[in-house]
Amino acid sequence: YNTELALHLLPQFLPRVQQQQQQQLSQEGGSQPSFTLPKIQFLTIFLGANDSCTPPSPQHVELNRYEQNIRTLIDMVHSPTSPTYSPETRIILICPPPVDEPRYALQRKEQGIRMDRDKDVTRQYAETCLRIGREYQAKNGQQQPEQHCQLDVIDTWGLVTERVERGQGTMSDYLNDGLHLASAGNDLIFEQIMKIIRGRYPEWDPDTLPMNTPWWRDLKDPKTELLLCANKI
Repeated sequence: YNTELALHLLPQFLPRVQQQQQQQLSQEGGSQPSFTLPKIQFLTIFLGANDSCTPPSPQHVELNRYEQNIRTLIDMVHSPTSPTYSPETRIILICPPPVDEPRYALQRKEQGIRMDRDKDVTRQYAETCLRIGREYQAKNGQQQPEQHCQLDVIDTWGLVTERVERGQGTMSDYLNDGLHLASAGNDLIFEQIMKIIRGRYPEWDPDTLPMNTPWWRDLKDPKTELLLCANKI
């Protein structure tokens, strides 16, 4: 998928402001709401590798349009005028990784498919994503409460490139086929996400989050203690 397709998908995952207001009014009135809306605490946006395909690839999205789309996706969540406004949702914007062009070109040649990636073109998309992220990041804490409309950005391109240049692995370690992430690439992004959560949102550190249910050894009345639904009796 690319950012054009994400524009259609993301609104379907987000609760609408009108629904949130209806739920709140129901709760304030002391009645049990007929529905419970999901609450999204963290949202990652990891797009750009496909947008940067070279024409005539059907996945290609022009750089200016890509920038506009990324901003639109962010604003769907963090703009007060958005019907899916959710200021409590923290966004982590992830830049596309580099392209190991020789390896990817060899694979495409073996498959009899034209080459549709250019590392310098993809770098422009990664740099655009990073610039957008830093722009929004500079606004962190400007709204009240301070935890509202928070955004962080992960410079995947820069981190992978820097590690390879330092001799901390090769492009083959980070990219399976010259394009898609290998284990080390996935580990790198996971490490960065956890660094953001543990550094800026320690209350959401999975190592310290309370359990939703008691330890099995501590259960005294499973019939009641294991009821998780909103309509507990």
